[in-house]
Amino acid sequence: MEIEISFVPKTPKILDLHESIERLRQRRSSSILLVRKATQGITAKQGRLGIFPASFNPPTRAHLTLIRKARRLGHLDEILVLLDAQAMDKSITGTGLEDRVVMLERLFQRDSNVSIGVSNRGLFVEKLKPLRAVYSSPVAFTFIVGFDTISRVMDKRYYSNRDRTLNKLFRQCEFLVANRGGKEKHALEELTGREENRPYRDKVSFITLPSRYSHVSSSLIRKNLQDGKPVRDWVPSPVLRLIEQKGLYNKRCPR
Repeated sequence: MEIEISFVPKTPKILDLHESIERLRQRRSSSILLVRKATQGITAKQGRLGIFPASFNPPTRAHLTLIRKARRLGHLDEILVLLDAQAMDKSITGTGLEDRVVMLERLFQRDSNVSIGVSNRGLFVEKLKPLRAVYSSPVAFTFIVGFDTISRVMDKRYYSNRDRTLNKLFRQCEFLVANRGGKEKHALEELTGREENRPYRDKVSFITLPSRYSHVSSSLIRKNLQDGKPVRDWVPSPVLRLIEQKGLYNKRCPR
């Protein structure tokens, strides 16, 4: 399979982003659009990369808290915030991918250790291929996810051959998993303790988010915005200002 990674201008315009993302989504190969490369991230063929794939629709304080905690606990040298253009089990609602990229840029504009990208594949094992084009071995990969995501990673319905795919995935990366929606550490221990998941449990670690953020979701924030309810406690100030300036989430986003 051909693997591609693309770059956009250093300060892309919305039109540039739209055209680049559309080309990305149309590719048959597993590809990543690198919108921004960290200026003080991994510069040599070594180090630890944290990869945080999500829809970021919009980015939340929970996302930001998880990144900060994962960076510290995982001893990560760089974080790649990876917007999913083809997220598993999710259609594109809320606002467009271009606006989400701009929100991420605003949020991390002063963080020199954060890169921003867009992926056209939902399966984690497929994301690894184009990532290696930029972060070559022996750079270590650590995915940062919530409990709902690691549950999907382990779910056999997403694979034609689950064990072969997961063996390949966990040979190349580890996972840091945050509590989500009441699913705490004991739930992860139960999941990884199942017979079919035991070979991978040493590659999965738990991160505890504060209770005020563990229940926060982008869908809840979108609903509150549409209902005119306050979201200031859940949305970082740079993101909220952009939402208010552009009037985002006032109507359904076209596919």
